[in-house]
Amino acid sequence: MKFLVVGGGSIGKRHIRNLRALGYTDIICLKRQFDEAFSQEMQVPVLVDRKEAIEWNPDVVVVCTPTSLHVDAIELAIACEAHIFMEKPLIHDHATLQQAIEKMAGYHKTFFIGFMLRFHPLIKEVKKYIESGKLGKVWGARFEFGSYLPYWHPWEDHRTGYAGRKNLGGGVINTITHELDLVLHLFGKPQRIRCTKMNLGKLDIDVEEVAEAQFMYADKLISLHVDYLQKDYDRNIKIWCDDGVIIWNWHENKILIKAHKGEVEEIPLLHFDVNQLYVDELRSFISLCEQSVVSHDLDFSYAVQNTKAMLAMHEDADRFLS
Repeated sequence: MKFLVVGGGSIGKRHIRNLRALGYTDIICLKRQFDEAFSQEMQVPVLVDRKEAIEWNPDVVVVCTPTSLHVDAIELAIACEAHIFMEKPLIHDHATLQQAIEKMAGYHKTFFIGFMLRFHPLIKEVKKYIESGKLGKVWGARFEFGSYLPYWHPWEDHRTGYAGRKNLGGGVINTITHELDLVLHLFGKPQRIRCTKMNLGKLDIDVEEVAEAQFMYADKLISLHVDYLQKDYDRNIKIWCDDGVIIWNWHENKILIKAHKGEVEEIPLLHFDVNQLYVDELRSFISLCEQSVVSHDLDFSYAVQNTKAMLAMHEDADRFLS
């Protein structure tokens, strides 16, 4: 298979390395400017001309550009008649979402939105435990993520990267969508979404730095916290059931199952490598491409659903701000 990676930032580099580790060598990167140092470092040719990229006739387009450029990447992939792997989120506003929906209508290649946390072995265990009903029904949950934006890419100014710029589709709600994905993955579509977001002026950026959301279901209430401000990285989930609680913390590499008046059960994960999540999602995507599968758990229709939930968070928060 031939892979065109669009965008050469940190995630583009990761996907190139992982594709090579999976044994693929026909890889080209499309960047806005020619970059000889990048080409030598990543051992891939670099193109700057979209026409040349289309003429190369890739089988797969891997989209690693800022969210604001995703519609352009969809157009490019369709012109190539290629399968599409897209980094999350799909789109950052309603107008471009509608453009993406119109462009993808009737397109019968595999589309895959990259939510790598679904491939975490312990997240898979959490889902299985919920479905088993061993602790009864879920009535509530709390998802939390916090990480200091200036620490993400120390080699660049956090104020110029996409995550901190409104015109590129940044902001903590758009950028940290893995927890939103897990809410939908574990519990389905909510009946109502409420949200508050704030820019506290701590990072000198023009997007929200912190947000709190609630997802209301007929039989449960789920809450979500995301921020760019915590200097000690934090990511955790707590799920309350009728007869106990399920706890997962990113740093501890284990799940705690606390049954009411029962013993605490631990499900450990040994020798965990974060990059394996990205390798596993690529492997899953490529398998779908080889089988020409269009409908799956992370397909375009799900990407749209996820984006609509993300935009609903913004809409509710904006009503408060106005």
